[in-house]
Amino acid sequence: MTTHAAAAFAGTWHLLPEQCDYQLGRPPRSARYRLSCAKDGKLSIASEWLSANGKRYRVAFDGRADGVQYPYHSTPHADALSFESVSPTQLYSTTWHDGQEVQWSERELVDDDTLVIRMHGHLSDGRRYTNVGVYRRQAN
Repeated sequence: MTTHAAAAFAGTWHLLPEQCDYQLGRPPRSARYRLSCAKDGKLSIASEWLSANGKRYRVAFDGRADGVQYPYHSTPHADALSFESVSPTQLYSTTWHDGQEVQWSERELVDDDTLVIRMHGHLSDGRRYTNVGVYRRQAN
């Protein structure tokens, strides 16, 4: 991904819980999603949210949108992470564990101020699920 393309995703985004569509679990009460891109093309993503039952969570990860699997040590459920720039308005990521795809996310810029994130995963019985979150860009 070029720095120019990544710049379109950069910013702070706030979840619109009423527009979420979750197949697994319940949408968070609130969430903030921050994405930045360094001049060398490295992406950094940080997310924090308040779950439907009131628990606070936080996760952060980074990498380059080159499709390469980079080591990831923030959870025992994944050991690698990759990013891929599909188009100037689409950024995908995948988490891996022991070489197997665990979860993947599709980020789509619908317009300058709307980001849709579709997170997909596998249930223990092999079925797939998709959770969709809609975010609004925070004004500067």
